[in-house]
Amino acid sequence: MAKWQKNAAIAVAAASMSVAAPASATIFEYTMTNGDVLTIDTETQSGAWSGDTLNATFTSPEFADFTGGENPTFAFTLATMDGTRIINGVETTNTNTNGNRTHPYMLKSMGNGRINLWSWWGDPVVGGDYVRAIGGFTATEVPAPGILGLFGLALVALGLRRRRKKTAAAAA
Repeated sequence: MAKWQKNAAIAVAAASMSVAAPASATIFEYTMTNGDVLTIDTETQSGAWSGDTLNATFTSPEFADFTGGENPTFAFTLATMDGTRIINGVETTNTNTNGNRTHPYMLKSMGNGRINLWSWWGDPVVGGDYVRAIGGFTATEVPAPGILGLFGLALVALGLRRRRKKTAAAAA
């Protein structure tokens, strides 16, 4: 391979790495006025809502596109939801005793400062929606290390190639 071809290959690799958008995720955390905490992780497409009377985890592929904000507007259909809720002093689950879901689960907010975990609780149903007001909001960006790993691997490969050339030149 001619020197100009090597330089061109290095330039193409460097250019592709410089324009590649690094993947990242965001973890959104909403603290409700009653002390509950709702967390949504865009990378794992999962969420959790915990408090004195609710302990639920859920997933939705729609979480990947969630942009958050202090007063978000969204309606996510939940693919899964597990957990318990205390209603009238009794711990209940969100599924029927036979395990069949009879009601779609959703997490939604109409931008009115309130978030609704839309589901039925108990079998027979003893409770419905769980609605709470947003008291605080934080978002944490979590950069994906993939692009840095690729860059490091490229540097190691270039270093090994240079070392190999020096060893070959010294042997000759």
